[in-house]
This record gives sequence, C-alpha cells and structure tokens, in this order.
Amino acid sequence: MNQIFKWILISAPGIAFAGFIAVLWYIPPFMTTPPEEFIEMTLSAPPSLDHIEDPALRLLAEKGKYIITTGDCIECHVPMGSRGPNFDEYLAGGMKWVTPMGSFVSRNLTPDPETGLGRQSDDEIKQALRSGLRSDGSLMHPLIMPWILTTTLSEEDLHAVVIYLRNIKPVYHKIPDPDPNETSNISRPLMEDFGGHE
Repeated sequence: MNQIFKWILISAPGIAFAGFIAVLWYIPPFMTTPPEEFIEMTLSAPPSLDHIEDPALRLLAEKGKYIITTGDCIECHVPMGSRGPNFDEYLAGGMKWVTPMGSFVSRNLTPDPETGLGRQSDDEIKQALRSGLRSDGSLMHPLIMPWILTTTLSEEDLHAVVIYLRNIKPVYHKIPDPDPNETSNISRPLMEDFGGHE
C-alpha cells in the first residue's frame, strides 16, 4: 500500500503538468493572446489584393478593405472555428445569434455565385448598406446588422466596398435563410428612425 502511495506522489506532478499543457492547448488562441496582438492578427488577416492589376482599381479595393476592416465587419462575418476566427473562410458568414428579437445568421459576403453575393448587382449591395433593404425587399434588423452606420457612406465609399467584396476569394458556404422572426419586429417607421430609406 505504501508503495502505491509513493508512486502516486511521484507521478502526480507530472500528471498535473501534462493536464495543464493540455488545457493550454485547447484554449482558443484569442483567449490567451494579448488583445493588442490579437487585434493586429485580425487586422492583418484580410487577403492581399495584389492580384488586381489595374492600379486605380486596386487602390479603390484597398479603400473598401479599409472600410470593411475598420468597420469591424469581420467580427460577425468571419466564421468561428475551434481555435478562433477561421480566416480561410474570410467573410463567408455563418455566425448565429439567438435573441429575443429572433435568430440571426451572418450572411456570406464573398463573391461566390451560389451562396454569396456573386449574383447580386452592385446596386443591390449598395442598397443593403444604404437602407437595410435586401434584394428581396426584406429588411435587415438594424440592431443586428448596424446598417445605420453605413447609411452615411458616400457613393464612392459604397463603390469601394463593392469593388473589395468582388475581389476577395469566393467561398462556398451556404447560409440558412433568415428566420421569419428576424423581420417581424421591424416596421417602416422603425427603419426610418434608424435613418434607412428606399
């Protein structure tokens, strides 16, 4: 009995150390990385636009990238993996929130023609940012997709965002249709209160 107790005492520190390392391994990096380093990692995640040969077009896309990045669109539209944001599926959406106002899933903003914005016209994308109206005429909830912040973008800024979204990697990522409850609490007066317009 004493021999068993002795071995337990000897091996306990090693087992505890191995357990500690295992816990560190499974904690997502964004929980152990200092905020300033994580923010830098996040801001540098957007893919390069060097493939755009036209300098004027690339400059415009860079402006759109700046608006998207500083507007923190990536927080909701970059899917979360087990180790933090999955930047391989940059802006592919899929984040879900269940709230008293309904269930919401962030949209796929990549130019994928089937599951993203590939089939939407430039004007439809601009309309969504300008007024919260989707191409099918439904409204985005202003408290979930804060389009009130984009209503003040100039036409050039909106165009820059569109050019940027057209030039990122298309990702096939099918997103469930919006919950019907998503728009049930939105009235036209509420939309107007938030500055939206058709």
